Amino acid sequence: MKKKIAILISLAMVLTFALAACGGGSSSEDLSDSKYVGTWTTEKLSFAGESEELDDAFTLTLNADGTGTFNGVDEDGNEEVSNLTWSLTGDGFKTQGDAKMTFKDDGDAIVTKILGAELRFVKASEDGEEVVDHIDGAAYGYAGDDPVEAACYQYMVEEIAPQYSEAEISIPTVTIVHEDFTPEDEVLVYGDFWVENYNVEGDTLKNVSGGNHPGCMHVSKSDYTVTAFDQVEDGGNFESSAKEIFGEAYEDFMAVYGDSDARAESRKITVSDYVNLNNLDINYYQDEGWDPVELYHAPADDTAE
Repeated sequence: MKKKIAILISLAMVLTFALAACGGGSSSEDLSDSKYVGTWTTEKLSFAGESEELDDAFTLTLNADGTGTFNGVDEDGNEEVSNLTWSLTGDGFKTQGDAKMTFKDDGDAIVTKILGAELRFVKASEDGEEVVDHIDGAAYGYAGDDPVEAACYQYMVEEIAPQYSEAEISIPTVTIVHEDFTPEDEVLVYGDFWVENYNVEGDTLKNVSGGNHPGCMHVSKSDYTVTAFDQVEDGGNFESSAKEIFGEAYEDFMAVYGDSDARAESRKITVSDYVNLNNLDINYYQDEGWDPVELYHAPADDTAE
């Protein structure tokens, strides 16, 4: 409780200073191409080694003509809107008024420090909701743009791959059987999920370890992360657990699960995507005891005459 009170006191100090700083003004600068144009909401306040989530209680709106507003509260807790002007700096931007607030770029966030406290803002969409930081599919061999599917790729690499022998690269193969969007807060993704770990040897990815994990992933609609994974059991419980998890989609799952040719093609596509997305000098992948598999759109062999 004492920590929270100290942080809230710091917040009051920050906002009092910020509102005083954001005096009026005018600007003729065209900033329409700037990434900072739009509405930013507070995500977190940090002070003296402690932090507090702010739940977008305060907003900073930056217009393309160099004007903007800061919505917050004064020292008495009353809502207050202040006008401001802003201009770019080498590593972010600054607002102008009676005093200066300087914001530094922090990837998908902006950060300002006032009176020893740090305020972190994240960008909001047009409807006021915080913009989701979508997954970089290149890291997992995913070349699509579906954040739900990308979350499954990410989960297989970050949570499942480490269960096997360590290697340099982990690449999943995701085959979705059915998606259920009816739950309010999550998407249920039923599928056949594989992951393989590889070491790089010359122009070939040599398979070190990996395995199969069919089941149902629970993907949050708010941030597109996997919050739970219901997995089909191995051995004698495989059929009963698969029927329980997949329900009416069980027959569809078994059709996918039993199609080794389609799975091999999906794997070849995903490994090719990983190589091409990451600009790797790789032409093949190879399982122990099997011939190398040539990848799609693999880099040409520069040594060939």
